[in-house]
Amino acid sequence: MQVLLVRHAAAVDSGPARTDYERWLTDGGRRTMTEVGEALTAMGLQYSRVYTSPLVRAVQTAEILAATQPGFDGPLEVLSALSTEEGSTAQALEPLDRAADDDLIVMVTHMPKVGVIAAHLGQLAKAPSFRTAAACLLSRDGGRGRLEWMLDPDTREPKRA
Repeated sequence: MQVLLVRHAAAVDSGPARTDYERWLTDGGRRTMTEVGEALTAMGLQYSRVYTSPLVRAVQTAEILAATQPGFDGPLEVLSALSTEEGSTAQALEPLDRAADDDLIVMVTHMPKVGVIAAHLGQLAKAPSFRTAAACLLSRDGGRGRLEWMLDPDTREPKRA
C-alpha cells in the first residue's frame, strides 16, 4: 500500500469574523494545489481513497486533488482524527487497516499532524516539516513503512528520500 500525505494549501488568515475551522483557501492556494494535483496525476498516481480533515481548507484541498485525478470517482471521506485538535495518530491511521495492498490512500491534514503521521509511517527519527500544499509518498508493507519522496509545491518535483 502507498499513502500520500498532503498538507492543505495556503488559506486565509483567521480573524475576528471567522474561526480556524472556517478558513478557506486563497486564490493562490487553489492555483498551487491545482498544479500539485496535476503533477501528481502526471506522475502516474492513481488514488484509491481520499480522506480529509473536516476543516474547510483541508476539504477544499482534497476536492482539488480529486478533481485533478481523472480516474478517481470515489467520495471524499471526512476523518475528524486528521484535524489538528482531534484524535490520535492511531485514530488517523485506522483507515489504513482496511486498505488493500495495492491501494493508494490520500490523507489531507495539517501541521504538525502531517509530519507526525509521516514520521510514524516512515519510521523516521524526526517528523519532517511540510509547507502548505506539500506532499509526501510513503510505502507501507505490513507494519513497515518507508518514505519514498517529498514533493515541493513550488517545483512540483519529488525529492527522493
